[in-house]
Amino acid sequence: MKNISKYKFALYGMGLIASFLFSSCEDWTENETLDINQPGIEDENPALYADYLESLRAYKNSDHKCIFVSFDNKEKQPFNRAQHINVIPDSTDIVSILYPNSLVEREMEEMEETREDKGTQFVFTIGFDAIKLSYTLLKDAEDKAKEEGEEITSPLPTFINYMVDSLHNSFALVNKYNYDGVCFSYEGKSILHMTDLEKKEYMSYHNAFIGVLKDWSSRNEDKMVLFQGKPQNLLDKTFLPDCKYIIIPCAAAGNGSKLSYNIYSAAVDGVPTDRFIVTAETISLDPADMKTGYWADGETHSVEGTSVWVASEHEGFTVAGMGINNVSNDFFSPERVYHYTRMAIDNINPSLKN
Repeated sequence: MKNISKYKFALYGMGLIASFLFSSCEDWTENETLDINQPGIEDENPALYADYLESLRAYKNSDHKCIFVSFDNKEKQPFNRAQHINVIPDSTDIVSILYPNSLVEREMEEMEETREDKGTQFVFTIGFDAIKLSYTLLKDAEDKAKEEGEEITSPLPTFINYMVDSLHNSFALVNKYNYDGVCFSYEGKSILHMTDLEKKEYMSYHNAFIGVLKDWSSRNEDKMVLFQGKPQNLLDKTFLPDCKYIIIPCAAAGNGSKLSYNIYSAAVDGVPTDRFIVTAETISLDPADMKTGYWADGETHSVEGTSVWVASEHEGFTVAGMGINNVSNDFFSPERVYHYTRMAIDNINPSLKN
């Protein structure tokens, strides 16, 4: 990691000041049983906090490994601090909002505050496979209604028309809620064993999706574009160099070897190898679920194990950062608020404290 150490002094101050700053900030994000507003560093020492925020923004513009998280915002009237966007660890670079539409005023205010103060960017995901699944379910329901003799007054359009409409509706949210960009998700599948008819249909769907994507991206150069999924299944990879990061879903990876395998599988001709992010799953809030958020050994926390792998040396590709799914689950770690997220940040960017 380059260009991080020069911010270290500015971020922490010296000795007692550093301890004061970060212990106060951590107290500010602790869960409380009573609704009491305790003063934080921003109130106790506004000048020091302003210096911290300035250094934090400078750090995010420096050369470092990205922290990308997804945040579940379905609760519009939060009943605990984990449901607040502005409580996510400060050095998170990009937050993907899981429910990007119908944001309430509180959400927009928290996003804007976090963006302006801490330099955090906000995106949401548009997924080809999610659109295809939605259409399939609607089509199945329509076909069943026809079989039962119901009159269909508004028949479904073709899948391509449905997909294009879905994409444009999603794009409208970018300006409506001032998102910093979009993450395009595409899993797809290999065409090697398809029949000619299946291949023709698959290619028409793929080309329509990629065509709309490339058109929007070319007309919105000020917006960040990310890719998430399996880039090896893309028939047209020409837009990938324009994507800031290529995010490889690895929540099901049970060890470091599988993480490496997922990257090597993605690093085919036409896929840039200098911007990979791998994702990990947080531990489930269901106490009976002892698998989600753990590696195959049943002991290693996925976020911790993945962060150690990300920080290690790799040949043939560059790991540019790490993704953490459902980050708010980690708020409830018994050790401390956002314990494993903070551990991951410290592992991959060791000069920065959270």
